[in-house]
Amino acid sequence: MTSRGTGATGMVAAGEADLAVMPVSEILHAAGVDLAGTLPTEIQLVQVFSAAVVAGAKEIEASKRLIEFLASPRASEGIKSSGMEPLAISR
Repeated sequence: MTSRGTGATGMVAAGEADLAVMPVSEILHAAGVDLAGTLPTEIQLVQVFSAAVVAGAKEIEASKRLIEFLASPRASEGIKSSGMEPLAISR
């Protein structure tokens, strides 16, 4: 057993391990490994990423535009191709 990350995918790629259980986003772009599948929904660990403009930020409007873009339908394809699920927009 090893910690997650490039070490685990590197072990699978080198044949030193048969399996790595880790976030899809870390497997998809790792060299020498293939995504075999995902864990069943009932045992998945869903990680939610958040964004905020920090108090005292110098680029407040640019920060807000970035957050709006990341939450937009336009960003969905890039988010999906990275192995993550985009925000479910219900506006």
